Amino acid sequence: RRHDENMPLVVARIAATTSTPAVDARARLSRSPHSASVAPSRRAVAHRHRTAHRVAMTTNATTSSSGMTIEEKFAFDLRGFIVVKNVFDASEVAAMNAAIDARASEIVERKGRLRLGGEVGDPLAGDGSTGRADLGGMLTWNTNGDADVFRSVLAHEKLVPYYHELVGVGYRMDHLPLMIQQKMGADGFVFHGGKMNPDGSWCQELAYTYEQGKIYNQLLAVSVALSDTAPGDGGFAIVPGSHKSNFACPQAILEYKSNQDLVVNPEIKAGDVLLFTEAATHGTMAWTAKHTRRAVLYRFAPSTYAYGRSYYPTWPEGTEEGMTDAQKAVLQPPHHVRLDRTTLTDSGAVAGTQTRDDFKKEHDAKVFGNKYF
Repeated sequence: RRHDENMPLVVARIAATTSTPAVDARARLSRSPHSASVAPSRRAVAHRHRTAHRVAMTTNATTSSSGMTIEEKFAFDLRGFIVVKNVFDASEVAAMNAAIDARASEIVERKGRLRLGGEVGDPLAGDGSTGRADLGGMLTWNTNGDADVFRSVLAHEKLVPYYHELVGVGYRMDHLPLMIQQKMGADGFVFHGGKMNPDGSWCQELAYTYEQGKIYNQLLAVSVALSDTAPGDGGFAIVPGSHKSNFACPQAILEYKSNQDLVVNPEIKAGDVLLFTEAATHGTMAWTAKHTRRAVLYRFAPSTYAYGRSYYPTWPEGTEEGMTDAQKAVLQPPHHVRLDRTTLTDSGAVAGTQTRDDFKKEHDAKVFGNKYF
């Protein structure tokens, strides 16, 4: 495998601008001699209030154009993934591992038909016996505050700028987080995801697109590393650039039986966060290192989109108990930002709620029996 492509990425921030053409235009309008002579209609007042709110929301919550460096955006668009270094410190990583250790009896190893690396003897099958192990429920671990660090991923000040840039303002958690564990010899996971379905049709539900200077991901994976991975150890692997491929990935490559030089197994340190588009063909290598690999995988989607359905009709009991308002905002069901969706600033604080006019909601309530159409 080629590891020379793993360029270092520098995390930087550029100060957001605080004025917009829309603000200047409204200022000029307020100075106009004609503006004072005509009483505005209720609709005009409502429109002005709504426009002002949207401008404020743009200033406070959509500084995502400066949330990633140009080098990071280039690397993500080129390869389909980046690694953000040192998001969590050693004490936070230790706290997450300790919380998992306290629930070791609940970790479920994949056996039999649940194994993910193929048949015994296949390149991703490991020793043919040891299976990958899974654990969920960390957002409900309210005992001793064990959930706190896991919940922080939803609205972390170091991560929200990436979420805004790669998914959009009003982003939402789409899958419940999953702890993945591999002991030495554990099988991997045959490659999956990708831009194209096996039949060659476009996989819209995982789509990655770029339009007019903006990146769009239907599903963004966010993996928090709780152990170190050196190239060749195993663990996460990806076919860089496959999110732009116009052909379905051949089965032999999915099973890591052919063209292995196309695959990268990046270096990731404990506390780093891996971001990748689900539109890139990716998988997991069998684990060969002596230490146990752990990572916690989250997935985020745009405000209007859902792939998973764990939010319906409600999130699992205890998920939102004790959460901050910012974290709860990320758990809102899918709907457009303009329909009273709470959004966040780039620092992870609550920015506000995009307001739909009361007179419109009153009308919809009369028509539909619900204030939202």
